[in-house]
Amino acid sequence: MQFDAGKLNPRTFSLFDCHVHVGSWDTKEFLGRTTTLKESCDVLVKSGVTGALVMPTDTQENKKLLEQVQKHEGQPSLFFCAWVDPRDDDIFDFLQKNRHEVFAFKIHPSFARLPVDDKAFYPFLELAQTFSVPVVVHCGRWREVAGYERVLNVAKMFRKVHFILSHMGGDSPPLVLGAASDILDNGVENCFLGTESIREYWLIEKVIKILGAERLVFGSDHNLNHPSTFIATIEALNISPNEKAMIFGLNAMALLAKKAS
Repeated sequence: MQFDAGKLNPRTFSLFDCHVHVGSWDTKEFLGRTTTLKESCDVLVKSGVTGALVMPTDTQENKKLLEQVQKHEGQPSLFFCAWVDPRDDDIFDFLQKNRHEVFAFKIHPSFARLPVDDKAFYPFLELAQTFSVPVVVHCGRWREVAGYERVLNVAKMFRKVHFILSHMGGDSPPLVLGAASDILDNGVENCFLGTESIREYWLIEKVIKILGAERLVFGSDHNLNHPSTFIATIEALNISPNEKAMIFGLNAMALLAKKAS
């Protein structure tokens, strides 16, 4: 099945959620939180979301979710993102077999127990470079494994791969500002910051002054968060309508369109 390139249009990306999980969480921390694809789509549509990058949970059910995305009709428009874990013996073949349907890779160092700059990830980053797809990387407060610095390390090595640092580099004001400043100071042009889980509107405004709105990508981290919560945060920013349009979808469209070009 070939991807419908017609979905790569401004209408789809007028409000694009670049971080949506579908399925059941295995980690005890999320209390078995579960949503079906239909349930997630209903929430997204009611929130005004026109398109979304959907990915599995920590159960890593890539095949199951991809099949559901392929059968999906209606709103919102969906793009599949594969969860990549080097410990999964089948993932490399899965990515190659479904290269036309995989529009991004998701790496979660904390669940993999491996930092993204571990050599075990290199074959997948090389594959992302070959496929021209962005890599969404979880960044958190476990600095040794999930620190944003690890992403900058591989971003310097794989300059043709575009990395989206989830939670804007770590979901705390010092980490977020540190990530933005280090990206600027090191001239890492292939790094973007995902806004999922960031509630501090004033912090996002500070980052925009450092990097510009063109380096931010909207995400909600549904099914753990509600999209409306973080849509409101972006709407509250003291920036121009054009800058909001970039964050809400135009930046994501440019990243995903590289695969189709």
